[in-house]
Amino acid sequence: MRKLLLTTLLAFGTTLPWLPPAAAQVSPFGNQRVDDRRFVLMAAPFGVNQRGYQLLIVEQSSNRRQCWQEYGTAPTQVNPLLLNFDFTNICKRMTDSNGYSVRVGNEDLGWRFILSLVERQNEWVLVANSARERNVQMEVGRTRGKGNGYLKIELDPGWSLTRRTYNGRALDHIYLTGDPQVVSVPTNSQRPLGQPPNTLPPVDQEIIIQPLPPRDTGNQSGSGDRPSTNNDLPPLPPPPPTQRIP
Repeated sequence: MRKLLLTTLLAFGTTLPWLPPAAAQVSPFGNQRVDDRRFVLMAAPFGVNQRGYQLLIVEQSSNRRQCWQEYGTAPTQVNPLLLNFDFTNICKRMTDSNGYSVRVGNEDLGWRFILSLVERQNEWVLVANSARERNVQMEVGRTRGKGNGYLKIELDPGWSLTRRTYNGRALDHIYLTGDPQVVSVPTNSQRPLGQPPNTLPPVDQEIIIQPLPPRDTGNQSGSGDRPSTNNDLPPLPPPPPTQRIP
């Protein structure tokens, strides 16, 4: 009986390496499509004289009041109506990487890419920059022109909005998701930022520091005592005798 059980366990164990590696490391985070009509991506002005722009995503989560208004073309300007009333439970606002990130296919790239707006020619371009690699970026969208105030960002072909899910449950976090058949994630063979170069010498050229021999000052206080030097401090005086208060 023991021999039969051992044979069965060995046979079962030999089949384990054939399991797909990803089967044991399935991420609980997924994504699902959203209704694009209920979202707007804006280049929001900020900084000194509001000359810079940052990404702002607004979601119309309730129809009780309108969250924004669009007008014009190339670029399309946006009036953020939600700034004029208490938009709690009406509008959702995503202002940083806590609310949005980059995803391509099934790969969450929020750990690698940071979204920012850069000025190129006559428009503002939404770019995913790698914080770890030099000159590694992807263009995600653009304002198709320049103007004052809030500008609408149009996503480039191959990009769309999806919502992050956790074990199938929808979360508020929004992905700017690239279609892997259209969007390719760039690679860079250069050394990542912040990583020191490998400058250690080979073993046969290792630098060995030899200690200096002790100086002979000719003034030794006795056998076994260390030589006195000019840098030696004078001994501390003895503490004063304890006085009794009558």
